[in-house]
Amino acid sequence: MTNTVRFTRRSILQRLACAGAAGMLCGVSGRAQAVNSYSGKLLVNLQLLGAMDVTSFADPKSNVAGKPVINNWAATAAPGMAGNIGFATFAANAAFFNKYYRDILVINGVDAQTNSHSVGIIHNWSGRNTEGFPSLTALFAAANQSGMPMPYLNFGGFSATQGVTSVTQIGKISVLQNLVEPDVAESSKKLYQPDADWQRIVAMHSAGMAARSAVNTTMEGARLQQQLYVDALTRSSAISDFSSLLPAAADLQPTRKAGTVTSSLHQQMQVSLLAFKAGVSLSADVFEPGFDTHDNHDTRLSDALTNITDAIDYFWTYAASLGIADRVVLVVGSDFGRTPYYNSANGKDHWPIGSVMVMQQKASFTNRVVGLTDSGHNALKINPQTLLADNTNGVILRPEHVHKALRKNLGIDSAAATKLFPFSTTEDVAIFG
Repeated sequence: MTNTVRFTRRSILQRLACAGAAGMLCGVSGRAQAVNSYSGKLLVNLQLLGAMDVTSFADPKSNVAGKPVINNWAATAAPGMAGNIGFATFAANAAFFNKYYRDILVINGVDAQTNSHSVGIIHNWSGRNTEGFPSLTALFAAANQSGMPMPYLNFGGFSATQGVTSVTQIGKISVLQNLVEPDVAESSKKLYQPDADWQRIVAMHSAGMAARSAVNTTMEGARLQQQLYVDALTRSSAISDFSSLLPAAADLQPTRKAGTVTSSLHQQMQVSLLAFKAGVSLSADVFEPGFDTHDNHDTRLSDALTNITDAIDYFWTYAASLGIADRVVLVVGSDFGRTPYYNSANGKDHWPIGSVMVMQQKASFTNRVVGLTDSGHNALKINPQTLLADNTNGVILRPEHVHKALRKNLGIDSAAATKLFPFSTTEDVAIFG
């Protein structure tokens, strides 16, 4: 049985390769199809760890006479425009925004209210500046998981669940096969036990879990975890389909090394999308460090941004080849921003104002910029409904405004898990129209 599984994985990879980067899957068998009925949205958070300088990305700032230099690139170039979205003419930004502006919403002027990485990470990915709220991806998984064995994947970064769902943390992609085939010996690729013995083990565990689930005092969260445990033991579950799709180590997207960047982001995106295709997952956190540019800012940021835009391009191209691009929502953000001036080491330090980018194909809210900052990259108040500058009745955007709007746009604001973590006193801002 094990050898058959390995052969199937290789044949699927060959068919994927024959389709080309922009093509469709070539004759993937029914075993590789999703086994559950979920056909809704799929959510990925791209966490840029270390605080990205958004004035060199989608909130471009030119230099102001008599003020400290904000951006060296602005000494020789003006910001560019792609559709309704402004971008810094820096790194590979122009090619990226010109290709994807129709699928992009930029949310500028988001005040993380901190210069601390730990607080900024919590605030930007949970919507609250103290511990206690789950990540958006965890809530999304809890609202939609439909019995999936691995509803929420996390490759690094913020991953709090607060008990609303299970999280599968993948620290080393090369050993992922051990996770999805725990009954197979890595060295010999043979089963640890004969099939008959394995089925007796599964039956024993299933019976024990059934007895525990029958106890009326078992909480809903515990029942969910018990069922996920039993599903993971069953070779006929969606996990087997994921195993069949997983590339061998040699066929994983390679670690990228360019300039100051060493990145596994393309791998993380590849595995996330394959998990979505197999029907074992519907939300994922992927991450990329390297944005804490206190020195040598321009070189380090240029390398990092070029890698990010290339990875996002790969993400959408690969999602299209798997036939799921029209279902995916990609949220890109960071801890906070960086100072609108350079320090003595040609770096930039911590600044509370940052941006969030949301990507979705053929959405009504894209090719737009929401939120305002001034020439010195200070957040300005906007009217919650008109989104225009409003210093009298406006609000400064904060991560909780973004999360509240995202929950509504993703259709999870009324879910039972979401209601446990409300933004009751946070204004409704018409970010998505």
